[in-house]
Formats: sequence, structure tokens, C-alpha cells
Amino acid sequence: METAPTSAEAVRQVPDREGLKQRLAARLRIDAAALSEKATLDQLGLDSLLLAETVADVETRYHVEFDMAVFAENLVPTLPLGAFLDLLGEGQSRGSSHAGA
Repeated sequence: METAPTSAEAVRQVPDREGLKQRLAARLRIDAAALSEKATLDQLGLDSLLLAETVADVETRYHVEFDMAVFAENLVPTLPLGAFLDLLGEGQSRGSSHAGA
């Protein structure tokens, strides 16, 4: 028998990888099937503005917050898309405590 989710679990929607790829593809105006997880952010044309908009979109859509220090350390043009998707999947539920909050 399943238990009812806590209020934090009810609010936070876990970003699934395919959903993240769909949202990113829409931003890039390409088919999600064309996104290779081995392609680098630079190869995909993801500049700093598109990355910032994507992160903000994921935060709003999935009710999560990101540790921007982690993004600052890891977001380089040579980062593969798969690693970027991994970072997007690690958002903390809003209201939870984390560094920089």
C-alpha cells in the first residue's frame, strides 16, 4: 500500500531525462531525437543566455532550485549534454536548505 506524499514531495516534480530533453529541444527549436547526449553544449549552440533560461525554466516548471556554484564550476562549452541533464536532475525542492540559499 502506498503512502501519501509529503507536502514537499507533492510539490516537487522530478525532472525526467526525456522531459528535460523535450524542453531543451523546444528552446533550441529542434527535434528532441536530434539531441545526442554526447554532443557538447557548444556543439548544440547552447550559449550562456540559453543555459540560464533553461535552468530558470526547469526551476519554475519542476519547483526546484539549483546550487548555482555547482553550475558555475561545471558549465563549460565542452560539457556533454548528458552531464548537463544530470545536473538538471539534481535540483533541490524549493524550501529545502542548501548552500547559497
